[in-house]
Amino acid sequence: MAIQTSIKRSYFYWNLVYLVLCAGFGAWGAYDYWVTIPEQYEAVAVYTALTEEQDQLEGRADFYEIQTKLRQGTASEEDKATLDELRAAGGPIPQPLTDADRTRYDEINNILTVDFENTPPQAPASYDGWVNFYVYFIGCGILGAPWFLWKLASRRSLFWRLDDDGSLVTPDGTYTSDQITGIDMSIWMKKSIARVSVEGADEVVLDDYENQDAYKIVGALAHKFHPDEWTEEAKPVKEESDSDDDASEDEQPAEEESNSPDGDAEPEKAG
Repeated sequence: MAIQTSIKRSYFYWNLVYLVLCAGFGAWGAYDYWVTIPEQYEAVAVYTALTEEQDQLEGRADFYEIQTKLRQGTASEEDKATLDELRAAGGPIPQPLTDADRTRYDEINNILTVDFENTPPQAPASYDGWVNFYVYFIGCGILGAPWFLWKLASRRSLFWRLDDDGSLVTPDGTYTSDQITGIDMSIWMKKSIARVSVEGADEVVLDDYENQDAYKIVGALAHKFHPDEWTEEAKPVKEESDSDDDASEDEQPAEEESNSPDGDAEPEKAG
């Protein structure tokens, strides 16, 4: 009966998971790079401009409030020191607040309270931009997602088949039994990969990690070329012989006990 491989479900599902993760990280990186990070920079700029404008309006209000206290003779030493600082800063004399200025001041306070909760927004880290662009968008989205999509699409149509006449059908061609000259099992037990030597062609790689029932083809060929070393299930013969030896050793003590003169048999009576 012919043996044919198919893509393993575990291999398919794992690559599907990687595909979804890469696509998700790619979309996340793109959104952060083109939407979130610019919004963060804009928020910092808006908050800075509003607080500067607020400070300017408060400075003008403080200046004329202190002037009024001086005229009324109620200014404290602290008020006088503040007035001296304002004068020392130079620049034109501050203008008194108009009704429009007071309305604007209330608007600024409302924006800082409602939109920013009176908390300065944090600017994104210097590496946020290139990490989101190169690692997530380029690495995961542009390179990673198409790679896993290609692996799934290309592997679903690939199969290897060992026919009843011993010929091996592969994605690269069909090889008769006479063309198959051997099989390399040196890394089979470590990586589940075997290499079939074919006369006049490149080696055929059989990977049991990716392909369902590949071990059956490997076992059939390995048992054919190395019958003393491998079983038809692609298992080392040594393991079976060791298990048989262990079983025989377990039976031996029981036999010895039953044949022992000190057993349960009645001792002969003296004549």
